[in-house]
Amino acid sequence: MLRGIVSRRAWAGALLWSLGTSAAQAEPDRVAKQGQISVVTYNVAGLPEGLSNVTPTRNLPVIGGLLNKFDVALVQEDFAYPELLRQNLRLPYKSAPFVRGQQLHFGDGLSLFSKLPLAEVTRAAWVTCHGIIDSYQDCLTPKGFAHSRVELAPGVLVDVYDAHLDAGPGAGDRKARAQQLDQLVKTVEERSGGRALLLGGDFNLTMAELPLFKKRMAALGITDACDELRCPQPWRIDRVLLRGNAAVALKAKSWRVAPGFRDESGRALSDHEPVVVTLGWATK
Repeated sequence: MLRGIVSRRAWAGALLWSLGTSAAQAEPDRVAKQGQISVVTYNVAGLPEGLSNVTPTRNLPVIGGLLNKFDVALVQEDFAYPELLRQNLRLPYKSAPFVRGQQLHFGDGLSLFSKLPLAEVTRAAWVTCHGIIDSYQDCLTPKGFAHSRVELAPGVLVDVYDAHLDAGPGAGDRKARAQQLDQLVKTVEERSGGRALLLGGDFNLTMAELPLFKKRMAALGITDACDELRCPQPWRIDRVLLRGNAAVALKAKSWRVAPGFRDESGRALSDHEPVVVTLGWATK
C-alpha cells in the first residue's frame, strides 16, 4: 500500500515538474520584452574659438564625459573640435568625427553616441538654407540631419534621426525652416515608413511655428515628449520626439533639463542646455 502511495506521489510530482518546465519554457514567448532608455539632445556649441559663445576647447572634453551617463546622445554643433568631444566619451557606439581636410566647412556638426548597438549613420544636408554673412550664417556649413538605427534588444530596432534646422527669427529663416521640415518629413516617409522612431535635435522653432510643426509631426504619427508629459518648458528649441508602431510601443516617461553641465565656476558648458527624455519601450 505504501509503495502505491509513493508511486502515485512520484508520478504526480513528475507531472507537476513537467508542467512547470513547459510553462517556464513558454514564458519568454508569452511575456513582452520591455525596458527603458535615456535620450539626450544637446547642442554643444563646438564652433571655432572666438565664434562660439563659450570656450569649446575647454568645455568639450567635460561634455563628452558627462554624456556617458545616457543611453543615446544626439549632438549638434560638433563642428571644429570633434576629437575633444570624444576625449572622455566612453559610449561604445559612436559616429565617426568629421575630418575637414581640404574642405572649407566643418561638416554638419551632427554626432550620435550610444550604449546600444547603432547602425551606420547616413547624412543629408538641407537643400535650402538662409544666411551667409548674416542671419546666423547657416549656409556656411552643410547643416541637415543624420539617420541611423538603434537596437534596444536583439531584433528590436528603432530608427533614430538627429536634426539641426536653421537659426534665426527672420522671415528668411522661417521660410528655410519650413522647407527643411518638408525635406525631413519626406525622408522619414521614404526611409522609415511605419518603423518605430526617435527624432531629436535643435529645431530652432519659434512659438509661432510650433502649431504647424506639431501638425506635420502628428501626420506621421510622431509625438513630442514634452507635449506627452506636459513639460514645464514647452518653448525650448531642443526636442525629443517619438513614434511607436505595431511591433514596438514607445512611451515618454520623463522630461528634464539635465543638471551638472557647468564648469568649475558654475558657467554653462554650452549656450544650450541638454534636454533628457526617458522612454519606456515594449514589444507587442
